[in-house]
Amino acid sequence: MPPIVHQDLSATQQCVMCGMCVPHCPTYALSQNEADGPRGRIALMLGMAQERLELDNKVIEHLDACLSCRACEQVCPSKVPYGQLIDASRAHINVLVNGRAPARSRWMRIVRDQVLLRPTRLRVLGGLTRMTQRLRLDWLPMPSSLKRLTRLAPPLAPAFRPLEIYPVSHPRGRVGLFLGCMGSVFEAENLRAAIVVLNAWGYEVRVPRKQGCCGAMHQHGGDPQRGQAMAAKVAQLFQALELDAVVGVSSGCIAQLKEHAGMKAGIKAFELSDFLWQQQPAPLPAMQPLQRRVAVHLPCTQRNVLRTGNSAMKLLSLIPALEVIELAGNERCCGAAGTHMLTHPTQADALSAPKIEAFRALGAAQMVSTNIGCAMHLGGGLRKTEATAEVIHPVRLLAESLTSPY
Repeated sequence: MPPIVHQDLSATQQCVMCGMCVPHCPTYALSQNEADGPRGRIALMLGMAQERLELDNKVIEHLDACLSCRACEQVCPSKVPYGQLIDASRAHINVLVNGRAPARSRWMRIVRDQVLLRPTRLRVLGGLTRMTQRLRLDWLPMPSSLKRLTRLAPPLAPAFRPLEIYPVSHPRGRVGLFLGCMGSVFEAENLRAAIVVLNAWGYEVRVPRKQGCCGAMHQHGGDPQRGQAMAAKVAQLFQALELDAVVGVSSGCIAQLKEHAGMKAGIKAFELSDFLWQQQPAPLPAMQPLQRRVAVHLPCTQRNVLRTGNSAMKLLSLIPALEVIELAGNERCCGAAGTHMLTHPTQADALSAPKIEAFRALGAAQMVSTNIGCAMHLGGGLRKTEATAEVIHPVRLLAESLTSPY
C-alpha cells in the first residue's frame, strides 16, 4: 500500500482511548459496535495512517457511516479534532481506493456534482418534485438517491429569484444573504422570509448572483480540498461587497464558511437566528401574536460546530403568545447529516424516529429547525402520516408575526 502524505491523520495520536465519547455517539448507540463509535473509528484511522490496516469494504463502511455530528468533540478531554480527522480519512480512502468506495457514495457524488450544484438542473428537479408531490408520482422509476430526495423535499413553493439589493430607508447596516446551492429551490419561503425580517430589523440586504455552494458536501464527502476552495470562493464574493455580516438560513452552510472559508476583512458569517437575536433593534417592530405551540430542533452544526446555543428558541420568544418548547433529544443527531440521509436511509430514519415521536407527544403545531437537511429529513418523517407536514426555519414565524407579505 503506497504511503499517502497529503492527508494528515497524525492527530489520531492525541486520542487516549478513554471512551468518554462513546456514549455520545449516535451510530454507536444504534449498533453497539465499537467500530461505529469515535474511539473505534480513530483506531481504524490510525491503522490507515500507519499502513497496518487492510482497507477493505468493511473498514470503509464503518468510516463512511459516521454522521460527522461532532458530538464527541464536545466531551473529549484530549481535544481530538475529530471533525478534521473524519474528513481527512475519507479523502485518504478516495486516494487509495478510488472507485471502490460504496456504490451508494459513488452515486451520491454524481447526484451532488451533476444535479445539486447545477442551478438549471436543480430548478428542473424542483419543478419535477413539485409535480411529483401534487400528482403523487413517487412510484415512477428513478435513481434511489433522487427518489428519496423528492420524498424528503418539503411542499415546494416557486423558486426564489432574488434581486441584488433589498433596500430600507435609513439602514442601520448592510448584510449579505447566502442562498446555498439548494436554497433557491428547497428553501424559497425561508429566504423570502429572511429578507422581510432583516429589512424589518433595519438592514439592507445584498444577494449577489451566482454565489455557488459552500462546499460542505465535498468537505465531508472525501474531497476537503475542493470543499475549502468552494468556501473560499464564496467568501471572496461577499468580501467585495463591503458588508457588516453574511447571514444564511442553513447552519451547515454557515459552519462550513466559518471553519473553512477564511472570512477576513471584518466580515463575519452568522446563522440567521443567531444574527437576528444578537442584533435585535430597540424598539422591536410591532408583531402580532401567534397562538400556537412550536417545537425547536437544534441541529448538530449549531450545537457542536457554531456552538451558539439555541438562539432560535430565544428569538422565537420575542413573538407574543407563541409557546416555544425545545424538542426532546436535541443533544443527539437526527440522522440527516448532509447527504447521509440519502446514502444511509435506514440508519438516518432510525435516528429521526425518536425526535418525530417526541414532537407528536408535545402536541405542537409546528417544528422549526435552522438546518435545511435536518428540516427535510424530519419533515419527510412527519409526512409519512401527515401529508402536508413541514419543518420550517424560525424566521418564517417571525415574518408571519410581522404580517408583511413575502
